[in-house]
Amino acid sequence: MTVVLVDPRRPSLVPVDAIALLSGDVQYTEEMPVKVPWSLPAARPAYEGEDAPVLLSSDPDHPKVKARLEAGEKVISAPGPQPGDRLVDAVAMMDRLRTTGPWEAEQTHDSLRRYLLEETYELFDAVRSGDANEVREELGDVLLQVLFHARIAEDATQHAFTIDDVADSLVRKLTNRAPAVLAGESVSLDDQLAQWEERKADEKRSRGAVSAMDDVPTGQPALALTQKVVQRVTAAGLPVDLIPEQMTSILVTLGDDAENTLRSATLEFMDTVRKVEHAVAASRRPDDVPEVLDIAPLGVVTEEEWRAHWPTLAAESESEPDMEPEAEAEPVESEEPEASDESDDSDEPAEESSEPAEADQT
Repeated sequence: MTVVLVDPRRPSLVPVDAIALLSGDVQYTEEMPVKVPWSLPAARPAYEGEDAPVLLSSDPDHPKVKARLEAGEKVISAPGPQPGDRLVDAVAMMDRLRTTGPWEAEQTHDSLRRYLLEETYELFDAVRSGDANEVREELGDVLLQVLFHARIAEDATQHAFTIDDVADSLVRKLTNRAPAVLAGESVSLDDQLAQWEERKADEKRSRGAVSAMDDVPTGQPALALTQKVVQRVTAAGLPVDLIPEQMTSILVTLGDDAENTLRSATLEFMDTVRKVEHAVAASRRPDDVPEVLDIAPLGVVTEEEWRAHWPTLAAESESEPDMEPEAEAEPVESEEPEASDESDDSDEPAEESSEPAEADQT
């Protein structure tokens, strides 16, 4: 006599040890989906007739199950709950809401943007508060947004994807960026971070990214955007003194929009970085190579290249030779009055020439 307990979430998945037992006389409890007993050659409800050699159920608290377990019958159970099991339930629930809920059916990626931002800020506040219950709840709200966006993408007529595709992308990324840790190797913190950044750079190159500003989300708050941009350009070798003061020093005054001021300065700086990168690429291109190949990844840009093509510095270096003739011209003009003072003309011109001198002093 045996009791076979299956997972209530996946009742059709039967433990391997129980497969041979289900070919004979089997009883099942009423919560089992009808497709399960129908797939068995000799299955009948638990309330019919005498006890069968095998009782199939997904409810360990069912009276029939408890009675047979108390009698000492053998138990074959499916594996217990695994991490992520409830995520499957959440995915199924999101699918039901999307297909039957009037409000959920109307939503788009764009209409949900503000909710995603709000939930992210609420999670940020929960983490800051240190309240574990709040953190758990807000993480659930952020997860809802992930599931919702993935379910919307599933309905797309072009480039559709599912929540499994999202998870697959994440698994692939982590596998690529942290292979040593995932392989169980001993690795230091510095080595792990270096490996992560190296793999990340390789991914960008494989996607055809050509600028340090690629993939920087400009929709984030201005301060976060500026911090991200500064991190990117310093990692790309840009001299820190080329970063404008408007980005590194924030002045908040009454009546001024500090958010917009900082964002505008940062976006303008991002445009400048892209132009300089393009100029560097053009300067490296041999004469016999077409200009279209300037879109190829730059690789390492030296400090000298940044400075040589940075707009303000380049303009100053071009204007320096033009200033030398002007500097030489001033002494020539100043010598003319001295020559007139040495002349032997009458006193009247001398008196007239003294009046402008007095005017200059005033």
